This record gives sequence, C-alpha cells and structure tokens, in this order.
Amino acid sequence: MNVFEKLTVRKVQSLTFDSKKVEFHLPQGLKSKFKFQPGQYITIKKNFNNIDERRSYSICSSNNDPLAIGVKRVEDGLFSNYIFNELRPGMVLEVMSPNGRFVQKKETNFLMVAAGSGITPIISIISSTLRSNNSSRFTLVYGNKTTESIMFYKELGNLKDAFLGQLNIVHILSKQTQDVDLLNGRIDQDKMSLLISKKAIDLDVDGVFICGPGSMINTVSNVLFKEGFDKSKIYSEKFYFGDVPNLKQTNKAKITNNFRSNIEIILDGSRRTFTFSETDNNIIDAAQSNGIGVPFSCKGGMCCTCRCKITKGDVKMIANYSLEDWEMEAGFILACQAVPQTKDIVLDFDAS
Repeated sequence: MNVFEKLTVRKVQSLTFDSKKVEFHLPQGLKSKFKFQPGQYITIKKNFNNIDERRSYSICSSNNDPLAIGVKRVEDGLFSNYIFNELRPGMVLEVMSPNGRFVQKKETNFLMVAAGSGITPIISIISSTLRSNNSSRFTLVYGNKTTESIMFYKELGNLKDAFLGQLNIVHILSKQTQDVDLLNGRIDQDKMSLLISKKAIDLDVDGVFICGPGSMINTVSNVLFKEGFDKSKIYSEKFYFGDVPNLKQTNKAKITNNFRSNIEIILDGSRRTFTFSETDNNIIDAAQSNGIGVPFSCKGGMCCTCRCKITKGDVKMIANYSLEDWEMEAGFILACQAVPQTKDIVLDFDAS
C-alpha cells in the first residue's frame, strides 16, 4: 500500500505552454499493481535537498492505454518545475500505486465540469467510458483562459469526432472572446444558471463530476442543489493552488495535546508501534520521526491517501477536505490531520 516503485519515464509531451503529459513504462510484473480506475491519481516521491517531497497527479490516460499523468506548471512549484525543466524520457521516478475515489460508479449519462488542469481525471473517465460503453453520453463544460491554454484540446476534439453524438463539449473562455456570448467568462453561478436555462446542458443525468478549484466546485454544486439535483449524485475532486476551500469539518483553534501517546498502526497486515510526542504536529509526522512508513501524499487533508480507521482511543482532526460524513461516523480519519486525544491509539490503514 505504501510502497513506491521505480518507474521509467517513457515520454514527456507538451500539451500547452504551461502543461505537460508524462507517460510511464510499466514492466510486466507491475502492471497489475498499477491497474487503475479512470479518475484516480498516483503519488510521486523525489528527494530535493535531502527532503523527501511527495505530489499527487491525476491519471489522464484511458484504462487501456499506458499509464500517464497531466501536469500543469505552478509558479515556484518544486515538483512541476522539475518536471518542466529537467525530466526526460529514460529517467526514473518513485511512484505509489493508483489511489482515489473520483471514479465512475454505475453512471451512463454524465455531466462533467472542469477548469484548467481539472480536466486530467475527467478525460480519463470520458475516454475510458466511451470506448467501453457505446450507450454512454457526456456533456463537458470546460473553463479556461484561452484556446491555447486548453489541456488535451486536440484529444478532446478527436474523442468528439470519434464518438459522434455521445460527447458534447462546451468551452468557456475567460480571456478570449467567442462568437456566442454565453461561452465567454468564467464558470460561476450566473454562468451555470444560464447554461441550464438556455438548455446548453441537461440535468437529466446519472451523475455530475466536478474537478477544479474548491471555489468553482462549491459554486457549481450550489447551483445544482438549487435546481433540485440529488446531492448523492455529485462527485468532486479539488485541485489546491493556494486557495482554501470550505472545510467539511473545521477546528478553528490549533489542536494540541500535552501528553505522549502510544500509537499502534495496522498496515498491510502488520502491526507497528511508535510514540506521539508533544513536539509532533500530527500522526503522519510522528510516524516519520520514528522511522515508520505510512501512506500519505498531500498532508493537507485533501487527497485521502492517509485515510485509516480508529479502533481504539480518540483523535481530533485539524482539517478535512475529503472524508464524507458517513466515513467520519464510521470512525475513519485522515492521519495527516489527526492529533491524539488519548494515551493509547490504534489505527487500521487496511480498513475499507
């Protein structure tokens, strides 16, 4: 679960001036381990200045194509600038097996809403589903600044041509004027309401998948709620670029504990123990300081890689952007946000 494998980079392809596609070679022995569901992500690890850094990137490929990710350059971004400036075919990266729950369930008719690099997991879902289900239907509302900044622009066009009548794409541009005024601007509350009222999009769908900044996800979701759309059929994946999305659960004050806690974890069927001290910020940091490897990626409460179930003791979470209400009620926590509140804690990373 927490093991990183060394994968060779097969191809690095420019998509736009600030985005690239990175494709990996998978040895036969690792193909089953890296089998993914469209919409999932992989976590990449690299040492920078003697510090192990991790980043999660969504898989963009169809599930019948080679494993690939889409990467958008972030200003001062450690990982993205390395990928843009240094990464070449033949180089090796340490990669964790696919994870994530932004995946198709049993839907056939979809509304997809994306902004910028939020298209990455969505194009994987679209291409995989179209190729496997000839009765599937998609409407994609995709926001960007200009045509030149659209990731996978050619690929989306090819899919639309190959699956006539199954894929409808609505490009919304904020810094390039289009002939139809409805298609100019941003994907905000007014835009979504207009698209619905003008019948540019239909809400008679099995599910809505939204990926992009938290503010856009919240706005689109609120419009759908007002239209009476079933909340349980809305799925979202937040991309975090410095803006702070609304928390599902918040503890405004800094959570602290004034005692040492004994932590036992269950991971891949094995049990390990370590101590959480007064100087540790969260359970992931405590595990690392004790030399114990546990699964994590963003350390911001967003990706759910460190999801585990507390079976003894009690913790409080500093933040939660990803766990659903039912998961918290069932005892699941995010270890990267968890601070012990009792002297003995048992966490099961194998629980599902």
